[in-house]
Amino acid sequence: MSYEELLNDTIYTMTAVSSQNAFGEWIFSYSQNSSEACRMNPITQSESVRLTGKYENIKWKCFLLSSSSISTGDHVIYNGSEYRVQESYFDSSHHHKIAYLGIESD
Repeated sequence: MSYEELLNDTIYTMTAVSSQNAFGEWIFSYSQNSSEACRMNPITQSESVRLTGKYENIKWKCFLLSSSSISTGDHVIYNGSEYRVQESYFDSSHHHKIAYLGIESD
């Protein structure tokens, strides 16, 4: 079984769009950009303990192809919920990318 066959989920990346209103204030919003194949795993208890204090509200660990354009700070949609990429990095062999997704806090 190849790594690509394990990517059984899809996330939708969001692109930030900015504009100014009549008062000159900047308004930021997000529009859907593209979809990417991935594998989603919920954060385990041990990972949750390890990440405490470094990140808040981490819910998912996302595995993607190394060619993925996802990066830290991006917004994604998974199963109808919006998440923010808290961290994104390559594995040690640069074969795939790992991203931690957290609920955006107000």
